[in-house]
Amino acid sequence: MEMKDFQHKVEKALKEYGGDKSSVRISKVRKNNGIQLTGISMFRDGSNITPTVYLEDFLVRYENGESFGSIMNELISILENSGKQKNFDVNAFTDWKRAQKRVVYKLVNAELNREQLKEVPHLSYIDMAIVFYYLLGEDEMGNATILICNSHIAQWNVTAEELYACAHSNTRRLLPVTIQNMEELMREVILEDLGKKIREESACEGEDCNESIDEMLKMAMDGREGIPMYVMTNKNRYFGAACLLYPGVLKAFAERLDSNLYVLPSSIHEVILLEDDGCTAAEQLEEMVRQVNKTQVAAEEVLSDTVYYYERHRDELERVSIPLIAEAG
Repeated sequence: MEMKDFQHKVEKALKEYGGDKSSVRISKVRKNNGIQLTGISMFRDGSNITPTVYLEDFLVRYENGESFGSIMNELISILENSGKQKNFDVNAFTDWKRAQKRVVYKLVNAELNREQLKEVPHLSYIDMAIVFYYLLGEDEMGNATILICNSHIAQWNVTAEELYACAHSNTRRLLPVTIQNMEELMREVILEDLGKKIREESACEGEDCNESIDEMLKMAMDGREGIPMYVMTNKNRYFGAACLLYPGVLKAFAERLDSNLYVLPSSIHEVILLEDDGCTAAEQLEEMVRQVNKTQVAAEEVLSDTVYYYERHRDELERVSIPLIAEAG
């Protein structure tokens, strides 16, 4: 099915659900890395803010045989539950004295976002770019954000450097860093996903259910124990790669391990820290990053194919230089 046909089908169903007290809006949204997605929003009477839900994944599920009713139930649930906050105080964003308290930053791929960077204030960081956004909220609004554009700073009469000064302080305060052993993180994610699935699909309870989870966890973790990698992100696990910019974070962790670090850009949401044991080949790490980006990371969430190296004595992060191997003619 073509996207235009699917979006019209969804739009019609939402209008029937919402009735006269709501309006439905479909828009093409340019996301990170130049990716364009089809978004749908539903505004209720008395509300000036609503989440945008992107339809691409839902279309794939529909084409793979999932019922339209099931898809609509999920869409409606997302729109209803995410839109509980009826109104957003616009002055909180337009008034710089108020807005500056919630201005934060994130890291994006500079090359893939070269067109968007013409429209947004930014600073260069190695081969990436620091861009800024307004954090609407972390409770009712979830991870809702507003990307800060050149028109916004013109209205505020501030510079990119002033934005950075505010964001540098705010991001650490609002989104503190977390560093977790990858094995521990995988266990948490697997337990959460498998536990939910088991409880939804079976009637097990108490110890019996926990035993089932443990068995599935053991199978899922087979061969993954002892991975000397750490995941660095923020407490929301959202735009957490920006923790690379937090002063003293890499240095403190490197000192804790008594080692320099390889930094692998897992996505815009997190990076992987790997102890330099003297045996790891940077070429292999870069190939791994490239493959993961191609096969495991959503296109709009890719940060970089580059491997970075942190030298603790110099307290400096830089790109790893991979030597080019010429082919014999």
